[in-house]
Amino acid sequence: MKHTIYILFGILLLASCKDDKYNLIIPMSDIYLVAPQNDTKIDLNDLSVDEYSFSWDKSLDKGAKLILDVTKDFTSPVEIDGGKATSFSLSSLAADQYFSQLGVKSGQEAVLYWTVKEVGNTSAAASDVRTIRIKRMSTKLLQPEDLTQIVLAENNPDATVRFEWNTEGQSDTESYAICLSLDPEMKQTVAEQSVGNASGNFTLTFETLQSLLDQLPIKRWSANTVYWNVRTSNGQLISRSSGNLNMTEMMRFVDIRGDEKITYRVARIKYSDGTSQIWLADNLRTTKYPDGTDIEANYFKKTPVSFGEGKVNAYGVYYHYDIRNKIAPAGWHLPTSQEYKNLFAEAATADGQWNVLKDPEYYESVKGKEHLDEWGLNLCASGQWMGESISNHSTQYCYLLVSDNNDHCCALHDNGATLWWPWTTGAPARFIYDEK
Repeated sequence: MKHTIYILFGILLLASCKDDKYNLIIPMSDIYLVAPQNDTKIDLNDLSVDEYSFSWDKSLDKGAKLILDVTKDFTSPVEIDGGKATSFSLSSLAADQYFSQLGVKSGQEAVLYWTVKEVGNTSAAASDVRTIRIKRMSTKLLQPEDLTQIVLAENNPDATVRFEWNTEGQSDTESYAICLSLDPEMKQTVAEQSVGNASGNFTLTFETLQSLLDQLPIKRWSANTVYWNVRTSNGQLISRSSGNLNMTEMMRFVDIRGDEKITYRVARIKYSDGTSQIWLADNLRTTKYPDGTDIEANYFKKTPVSFGEGKVNAYGVYYHYDIRNKIAPAGWHLPTSQEYKNLFAEAATADGQWNVLKDPEYYESVKGKEHLDEWGLNLCASGQWMGESISNHSTQYCYLLVSDNNDHCCALHDNGATLWWPWTTGAPARFIYDEK
């Protein structure tokens, strides 16, 4: 009967609009919600309940998505994989974290809307939308607040983040450790920083936080949801619910080759088609292969020390064409010709055009111009290796090795709309991270 009513309703609406230039299409679904009932109360502080069940009337071939939001129109929802059964259970801890993602703070009450969609169906949802009245878990974690955004600045490693927690019920001599994990229950990989008898508060530097993130399987150089809690000396977490932070690691890459360790800047370049790439934002400076063995002397040329220390670091090392595809750090690749074309074409659309890519100090021909290095890539006019010497440095020319040119060529940008492909003995090298 329900199916018939919905169909007739749709037909009537379409008929009423037959003279309009628009066709009204109403997505309809034969999924019907079962439980929980409308306005069901869910108090996550109720220790007698371990999980909460959501159910609907039919299994879905492609699986179901349980959708939660603070508004009925679901403009910024949380979507949860509900599987192919007709019900899905959320543990109290999982529910608390999902509610946190909707902006509900610890201990607060809120009205949430929920429905179900089939996986892959972007329009039709269940036949109705229901509400639940929820209350998040109270917490002993005071600062930072849930959903705090923390961007670790590589140029300010001594900056600090203050952590505070309630020590009520704990011994005055208790010692603590601040824990970070990608798992709110802290049962998987956990990075810990001992803080001793901290009396409920401690500050961690950006550098220390970065060292903790290095121990976790984060998505590199992207915002990650990172959970935090505090563990006592007997291994107990002080708060039933972990705090939820939005953390982005330092935009740097530490390249370790044998006993050599070099730190480089990185930059995320965003393209107008919605994609992005992580680029090494410095010229490579190593004289070792990725396995730590030395590069043969005839296959590289260092920037002459007579250029000065700044240029030596900025220009890096010039690598022979023949080893261009043997020097990439693990997890990175030398850009293709097309990837360089895409980069410079995108920059051409920006205010300042290609200046957004150029180092304000070591691209000397554009010193003092506007928009320099706004994309953080730090390209410099380092010249190229020709014959026995380094030529065309400190000019308007930017030379870089490419992976797919088989004519002993490198890429050359001369501040015009066209990339050139001149013959080279060798040139500096940049790389793109292979994001998974």
